[in-house]
Amino acid sequence: MVHGETNHMLTDEEMFLFLMNLVRIDTNSKLRKNYREIIEVIRDKAEELGFRYFVHEYSDEKGPLPSILVWPDVTADVNLILLSHYDVVPADKTWVLNGREFSPFDPIRVNGRIYGRGAADDKSAIALSISTLDRVREHYSNGGGLRYKPIMAVVGDEEVGGKGVFVLAEKGFKEAGIKPDNVLVIDAAPSFIGVGASGVVHGWIKVKGVSGHAGRPFLSKNPVHAAILVGNDLLTTFSAHMASKISSIPSPPGSPVPKLWGRFSITMMEGGSKHNVIPDEARLGFDVRFIPDEDKEKVVNELRAFVTNLSVKYGVDVELELEETMNPGWRTDPNSELVRVALNSYKKHFGEERIAASLGGNDGFVFASQGIPTISLGTIEEESRAHSSLESVSEDVVKKVRDTIVDIIIT
Repeated sequence: MVHGETNHMLTDEEMFLFLMNLVRIDTNSKLRKNYREIIEVIRDKAEELGFRYFVHEYSDEKGPLPSILVWPDVTADVNLILLSHYDVVPADKTWVLNGREFSPFDPIRVNGRIYGRGAADDKSAIALSISTLDRVREHYSNGGGLRYKPIMAVVGDEEVGGKGVFVLAEKGFKEAGIKPDNVLVIDAAPSFIGVGASGVVHGWIKVKGVSGHAGRPFLSKNPVHAAILVGNDLLTTFSAHMASKISSIPSPPGSPVPKLWGRFSITMMEGGSKHNVIPDEARLGFDVRFIPDEDKEKVVNELRAFVTNLSVKYGVDVELELEETMNPGWRTDPNSELVRVALNSYKKHFGEERIAASLGGNDGFVFASQGIPTISLGTIEEESRAHSSLESVSEDVVKKVRDTIVDIIIT
């Protein structure tokens, strides 16, 4: 831990330049790329601004997975964890905006937006969290009161299942001597205060066949053909089954139904190596988003039973292979004090009170499952194109989210 002193308060422009520096570091979650490097950059910024910090070191068979906690030297009875993540999904080598080519890891600013991989999801959250700590400290040093002591927590591997936050919750907070009394997940949309998030199940549906020459298909058993039939059934019957499950929590603004609902998608297809060769296996990658009111194991068992029935129906060997996401979804009592305070602050900066559950999953599940009051608010708009080419974040939204969080913390 380090504690220094600074009389300089971070300007908005410095916050955005810090964000762009973070984007320049390719923290590809698939490769655990540059994880230590970005932690060092955050640590250096904490030292520069005179904040205390604690780096939690962890490694497994995939390599290093460090986390960092940062906080100002202020006092309050209750802690509020400002949770974000530094890892990003992979990006293409070149993006094109208005005829201009650029690397997704060499961000550009156009018309009040910052473009680059991770600009919205989730490095803007890191930058605005640092700025939040700075403004809270300034308020405190001028005699202002605090509802919460803010503690910034930045983890890795959120995009591939949430192991980073799980390790921090199990070990890191204890080693730092910090109790997570309340949690604000800054990895969401700015259009509502999140009081829940969808659960996630990922995996593969493998269809086995008998390989052979495409000129003699009658001597083979084509798994690609069978996979098309299996996929069609999944996208009609099972998808409709998931959609029939409705949460008690509102959906985000702009959703096709008023309450959060279950979803099933096929997101990948694999099979075959040459046009004239019938392969012996085809695979369908899938994504399930289930409502937080529902048990994850129940959803998995329903999918498993459905896949088994398809195996019988089409007379093929169909296997379900799950990839552990560790994310069962989460929800918080909408009448809790944290939600009430957050809604008051949100109305001040966004004009109205809105609560909803996130359509995507996020790391809040680790804390909500322990009974810790958890909410979410972030910078990821539909226009942000998170996980896509030309990902971007609005500078105005970053400032509004930052100012909302400051108002949640101060009195």
